[in-house]
Amino acid sequence: MRFKVVAFDVDGTLYSNTAMYLRTLPFALRRLPLLKAFGRVRRELREMRPIENFHRTQAELLARKRGISPEAAARLIQEVFYGRWERIVRRVRLFPHVPETLSALKARGYRLAVLSDFPLGRKLEAFGLAGLWDYARSSEESGYLKPAPEPFLDLVRAFGVPPSEVLYVGNNYAYDVEGARKQGLATAHLTGRPKKNSVADFSFRDYRALKDWIFSSG
Repeated sequence: MRFKVVAFDVDGTLYSNTAMYLRTLPFALRRLPLLKAFGRVRRELREMRPIENFHRTQAELLARKRGISPEAAARLIQEVFYGRWERIVRRVRLFPHVPETLSALKARGYRLAVLSDFPLGRKLEAFGLAGLWDYARSSEESGYLKPAPEPFLDLVRAFGVPPSEVLYVGNNYAYDVEGARKQGLATAHLTGRPKKNSVADFSFRDYRALKDWIFSSG
C-alpha cells in the first residue's frame, strides 16, 4: 500500500461546519463578542512561537482581550468552547459515507488516526466512531495548533513510518493541506472547489471518491 496511515481532521472534515454553525446560531448571537475574541486568540496562537504552556497562554490572551482574569478566561474556554461545542456537535450528522469509508479502510489494513485542533472529548463516541482509531489526539496536546509542524510530526512519530506513508485528510487548505504537506505527509483536501495549482495529492467532495482513490493508489 502506498499509505500505511490515513489520518483525519474532525471539525469541518467528518461533519459540516455549516451545520454546526446553524445549530449554534442563537447562542452565537448572544455571545458574539466572546466568540470573536476567541477567534482572534486562536489565530494569534497559530502564529506564535515558542509557546511554553498552550492552555495557559490561550487563557492569558483571552483574558487580555476580555478584561478578565486568566482563571476566568480558562473557565470560559472550558465551558463555552470545549464543553458546549462538544454537546452541540453531538446533534450534527456526519458527512455521507464517512462510517462506511472508515470501516472499509480499516478492513483493508490501513491504520486510522484523528488529529483535530480542538479537544476530542467524546465526539468520536457520539458519532459512533469510537474504536476505529489507532491514534486520536488534539493538536493542542503537542503545544501548538495546525499548521505548526509539531502536531503532524507527533502523528508521524507515533506510527514509526515515513511521512510520505501518512495521508492527512482535511477541509482547511492552509492549516490541514499546506501544514501537513510541509512536513512531508501526503494530503487529501475535502472541498467542493479544488484550488488551482493545489499542493494536495487529491481533492474530493464525496467520501466514496476518497476511498476509491486510496485503494487505487496501491
